[in-house]
Amino acid sequence: MASDKIVVITGCSSGIGLETAVILAKEKGYKVIATMRNLKKKDVLEKAAADTLNKSMIIKELDISKEDSIVGFVKNTIKEEGRIDVLINNAAVGQFGKFESVSMEQMQNLFQTNVFGTARITQEVLPDMKKRKSGQIIFISSVAGVKPFPFMDFYIASKFAIEGLVGNLAPLLHHFNIRISYKSTYLPYSVTSVQPGPVKTPFATNISDNKQGSFVPTSETDETEALIAPFMKTFGQEFMSHIQDGEEVAQLIKKCIIDNNPPVVVQTSEAITEMVAKILVDPTGNKLRDELGAYFK
Repeated sequence: MASDKIVVITGCSSGIGLETAVILAKEKGYKVIATMRNLKKKDVLEKAAADTLNKSMIIKELDISKEDSIVGFVKNTIKEEGRIDVLINNAAVGQFGKFESVSMEQMQNLFQTNVFGTARITQEVLPDMKKRKSGQIIFISSVAGVKPFPFMDFYIASKFAIEGLVGNLAPLLHHFNIRISYKSTYLPYSVTSVQPGPVKTPFATNISDNKQGSFVPTSETDETEALIAPFMKTFGQEFMSHIQDGEEVAQLIKKCIIDNNPPVVVQTSEAITEMVAKILVDPTGNKLRDELGAYFK
């Protein structure tokens, strides 16, 4: 229907993107354009969509690491639907391994999706939103954009980059009545932070099981490599004890869209709120350094 909100979600082949697409498509008043870079992986989403498929949910190909894919998708979507009301930037890739073993190509590939591609599709949707003085952009980041995690160096850096990017956008877009929901803990603007910790999705599994190049191996074994096992045994197990279902996070994302005045920060669990609170009370960063360092012993 013409009155339905047009919601574009990136990275919908699994995880939070899939769950959010399904929940919104089943909710009255939304038309979801669920995207993924490889349509060969659409089977799970199609099954989950059930009778909403090709009605309130449309599945389309979008590779946010490629300029022509982004430009063509946004142009065609606005032409076909008339506008994009909500953009949910969810697509991301992970990395785990020793800092020195990550190649320049691997760094660039990660940032191309997590930062540059996310920024580019946001650039493409903004002119129409500004013209209409209406819209919402949600960045699905992570507690990793505030709290460092050793051996995930470039993934963490990409999340910090997104936080800085949207933090700077927030006051300007507020002038155009465009709401930004994102993972931030520092900035006092009227925006909402969606801040998940560990979520039960293939994203986490791919990293822990060394799939899809997420784990970066090295040919040498040294003192740094030897620290990975004790760190993962202690910190990893403790962190993953707070794991949530993707549907739980998706429900919080829906609430951010429905709420006319969403709060500045929304952590997805009490455990994540406690993690963030510890960081904010220590401007030196020393407590966090020492806390993480203890897991290597």
